Amino acid sequence: MTMDQTNNGIVPKQGWSWGGFMLNASFLIGAKRYKLLWWWLLALIPIVNIVFWIAMLIYLGINGHKIAAEGTQFANQSEYDGYVKGLDHAGKVVFFVVLVVLVIVIVALLAGFSFAGLHQAATMTQY
Repeated sequence: MTMDQTNNGIVPKQGWSWGGFMLNASFLIGAKRYKLLWWWLLALIPIVNIVFWIAMLIYLGINGHKIAAEGTQFANQSEYDGYVKGLDHAGKVVFFVVLVVLVIVIVALLAGFSFAGLHQAATMTQY
């Protein structure tokens, strides 16, 4: 067993884990790493939750591949590689969808529109 291998013989992929970063709690459940889910209780504490989200997203982005490799659900390296590839692809899709929606909302707000006020402005008559 090399230094990079986990206890089950899986060699973790190197690099950023988009699946861990964007799908955080779902990622941990899918990787069967239930003990790490206890950290999500910190999200219930006001003010702490803001720091927690940022720190946990970065932690899962950096260490996501290693965390997944330490899970017990993979029989061999090819199963792990397929799982990580699919998870990273899904994470990238979610990231770019969120980014596009965020840009649309910011542009709409900067243009002076509010979703609640559109109907009221359209139905007002001038006296």
